[in-house]
Amino acid sequence: MFKETLTEHDDVIGLVCEGKLTETEFKQMHALLHERLGTTDNPGLVLDLTSFEGYEEPSAILEDLKIDTAHVNDFRRIAVVGERRWMEWGARVVNLLTGSEMQWFESSDTESALSDVNRVLCADVRFE
Repeated sequence: MFKETLTEHDDVIGLVCEGKLTETEFKQMHALLHERLGTTDNPGLVLDLTSFEGYEEPSAILEDLKIDTAHVNDFRRIAVVGERRWMEWGARVVNLLTGSEMQWFESSDTESALSDVNRVLCADVRFE
């Protein structure tokens, strides 16, 4: 499942992904991103993948790739939060492919992730 976070911030979109996601969930996420991108230009994105376990089916991977390619230049900065070191590698690859700057953060460092996308310290913001 996924859920939106950081709704009190107009210029940042926050998403938390947990467990294995389905194609339907990625379609719902894509619709949410379109809605939010329609209300602000070039927001930051904080993506918490701490509890993300992967994809429920191969079609979910394809839907995730559709989101990535459709929004390749829509975010000013992207902060990925998680515990798996492969996320750091993935962030480096995405930096090569997109116009958005992406940075990876440990799950214990969500404050720095939000600060990174805003370029200001927002100590009062919590994911949960």
